Amino acid sequence: MERFHPDPAKPLVVAVSGGADSLCLVHLLLDSGLVILPAHYDHQLRAVSAQQAQQVSSLLRNWGLETEIGSGDVREYASMHKMGLEEAARICRYRFLTSVAQKHHAQAIVTAHHMDDQVETIVMHFLRGSGINGLRGMRSVELLRQFSEKVPVWRPLLETGKEEILDYCMQNQIEPIEDESNQDLRIYRNRLRQVLIPQIEDVQPSFRTILARNANVIELDRQVLEKMTKLAWQQSLVEEFEGKALLFSRIEWKQLDESIQYRLLMKAANQLVPGLRDLGYQELQRVKRSIDQLSPTADFKSGILIQNQVDTFLLSLGKFDLPQSDVPQLPGTNPLKLTLKKPVKLQAGWQVRAEIVDKEVYGRLPDEIKQDSNHAWLNPADLEWPLQVRQPLEGERWSPLGMVHKHQKMSDYFINKKIPRAARGLWPVVCSAGSVLWLVGLRIAQAWRLTGDEAEILHLQLIPPA
Repeated sequence: MERFHPDPAKPLVVAVSGGADSLCLVHLLLDSGLVILPAHYDHQLRAVSAQQAQQVSSLLRNWGLETEIGSGDVREYASMHKMGLEEAARICRYRFLTSVAQKHHAQAIVTAHHMDDQVETIVMHFLRGSGINGLRGMRSVELLRQFSEKVPVWRPLLETGKEEILDYCMQNQIEPIEDESNQDLRIYRNRLRQVLIPQIEDVQPSFRTILARNANVIELDRQVLEKMTKLAWQQSLVEEFEGKALLFSRIEWKQLDESIQYRLLMKAANQLVPGLRDLGYQELQRVKRSIDQLSPTADFKSGILIQNQVDTFLLSLGKFDLPQSDVPQLPGTNPLKLTLKKPVKLQAGWQVRAEIVDKEVYGRLPDEIKQDSNHAWLNPADLEWPLQVRQPLEGERWSPLGMVHKHQKMSDYFINKKIPRAARGLWPVVCSAGSVLWLVGLRIAQAWRLTGDEAEILHLQLIPPA
């Protein structure tokens, strides 16, 4: 298990609830030679919580320590963010502890989590189906990136049992300030602690010790899987968009073992939402299925969306329009004017230009240019200038070349041509007085085809980036 070697010159922020565990921890650190800063957070969930915060402060003042006190309306936070009270309390508490640590330039946040807490955490994760990451439990030293990239959490009592802690408090005449909610069986963790785990111990008296030991063994296996996941990440990640989205290669994804695919999804989710918890197997299975079946979009968790394309898939925090530098895209939603003198500039260096060429000049051109999809050759009769370059309209129908007296949804044409969904909304369409001339780089409209009796020909060209 990891070890933390504190620097005597730098302070430690010690989380103090007032219970036996945290008071034992503070008392053990009193004569350690370390600089300790007790911090207590009032969750405002109980009528007596403010009074107990003052009791904690008074007790520690008698020990020669000044306590940082923080408080917040956890119930309101839980309602606002649509989460359970326990998770909301944890988030609010760690945010407070992190702020105290940053204020005092502390080297770590110290908590009194012990072996019994570890057992409860692992059982809880097992029942949720959280996989190997949950079954390894808490680490004695851990960076909770959701709260800080620099200040670690240190849990020095993680291998100590609750009975040892209570014995220590009795021997040193430490009177804990009890939180009556710890006896409330409506709280999930309390039911585990007071009902389920004692029943298991009736069958296996060494259950707590065995489970804690297994957590260390599982951590060794997790480290191997983590190395494999890191390699898979490097091979399959195509692009990262400033913490907002992650684009993966479908070809590389298909070559991964299923277990690594699940781990890749967990890593991606935590990259977008640091500290994301409670990702269960069923949730991961559902998302994997949507990726494999090329479902257009799917919800993952905490606002993360999956968008599928033919060759790639995207995980994004909310709706995200993937930049399409390898295909023509309008710079915005406003229509642009195209004239014979001035080309239209698109995103990423793409351009569309227009010219009128003589029929004889056209006749001398090689067939590869005439048939190149980046060139459009049209009948210029009845054109209205300037031409317009705009995005496809909602539900728009048109008749591509070869479709006589029939119409097709432009969206269906995009699908048939396997144009990525993210690229369709800003794909340029050249029009004259509302009539579609050219779906740029793809196909001209049937109505504007060459008939053979033109003296002059309209040439539209899509020019790729230099």
